[in-house]
Amino acid sequence: MELDIIFNKSCENMSELPDKSVNLMVTSPPYNIGIDYGNKHVNGKVVGSKGVKYSDSLPEEDYRKMLKKVIDETRRVLTDNGQIWFNIKNRYDGKQVIPPFWVMDLFEGMYLKNLIIWNYDWGGSTNKRFAPRYEYFFFYTKHKDEYTFNLDEVKIPALNYRPDRYKSQLKNPSDVWRMALVSGNEIERTNHPAQYPEELIERIILTGTNEGEIVLDPFMGSGTTAVVAKQLNRHYVGYEIMKDYIEMANKRIEKNSNNKILNLFGHEA
Repeated sequence: MELDIIFNKSCENMSELPDKSVNLMVTSPPYNIGIDYGNKHVNGKVVGSKGVKYSDSLPEEDYRKMLKKVIDETRRVLTDNGQIWFNIKNRYDGKQVIPPFWVMDLFEGMYLKNLIIWNYDWGGSTNKRFAPRYEYFFFYTKHKDEYTFNLDEVKIPALNYRPDRYKSQLKNPSDVWRMALVSGNEIERTNHPAQYPEELIERIILTGTNEGEIVLDPFMGSGTTAVVAKQLNRHYVGYEIMKDYIEMANKRIEKNSNNKILNLFGHEA
């Protein structure tokens, strides 16, 4: 099995990966919200380009069939104690909000351990409803009890610490994660229009894997999952249909491998 590679093909068939070979999958698939990414919009009109373009619009039935194939393949390649972290958000059809809880049907036979709310600080605005500022991560395990959960690796400072009541100044993070989107002036920012922060993926990989294990991202995009996996001494495999994104990801991986820094949780990166 080839490791530390992004395959330039659809992830609906992961024939390159043997059964039970991957420890964790984390991904953010296209949301299918009818947006042509890579363009700058003003009042609904394209006024400029800000990066690589792609269209996020499939017939709904085709979109759900595609995701089912990806999850079925992921379940096949996961180890018996493997896990999936699946990022998705609400959609708005012009009349009402449509929560994405239909995705739970894709994970039949697996165990939902957390529904994480990823809360961020900026984004689009609205004038007839409150501005959306969160997305979901569905955290599923293949086995009901036996799975990696390295809590000590990701504990955070307890603001209300009292030595007479608590053994440690650190606590378990809640299921609401307040982590900023990647802004345009940050070092990790790329031209990918839907990039998620390294901090977010770092917590997931530290929690759900050990050094030397394998992380899969079926929709690799700008390569954030691969970059963080390598920083944390894990292997990665991924899929991406756009060559421009693979080139972008490989450049990030090479750059990060030459720049060792301390990450958020105090590990060398």
